[in-house]
Amino acid sequence: MALFYKKKGISPILAGVLMIAFTIAIAGFVSSWMSQTAKTQTENAVNNSDPGCVYANLDARKIYFNSSGTEKLKFNLKNTGTRTLTVEKIRVMAENSNSTVFTNKYTLYAGDELPVSLQIDTDTIDTISAVRIIPTECPTVAFTIEGTEVN
Repeated sequence: MALFYKKKGISPILAGVLMIAFTIAIAGFVSSWMSQTAKTQTENAVNNSDPGCVYANLDARKIYFNSSGTEKLKFNLKNTGTRTLTVEKIRVMAENSNSTVFTNKYTLYAGDELPVSLQIDTDTIDTISAVRIIPTECPTVAFTIEGTEVN
């Protein structure tokens, strides 16, 4: 003899309606989040890229640092691309984790090579670990001189 217990629960129709409502609510949240994320990523990509930067390139040559006497870092900055670049910030980093930012303005037309001379405070920068040259228009084509390249 089978015993039937009377269990109370929600009807299958109500369960189906609740599942559909829950799925639609989750989909709404995910859609809103994805829309905002895509918008933010697109804005970042547009703000950080310029199609003209494909034709921008920098190089540094004849790098010399005189740590005694004049304490000058000298190098020639060359625009090897086909786009005019403006360099307004040059960061010199030391092996002791200090750094100094120089805010001289250099405008380099395509093919230009300009001499750069920076007065280094040897109390702050004892030994150069790197020099980072960042063009204003195209920061993605920044050029780094490694400390091993400095004579």
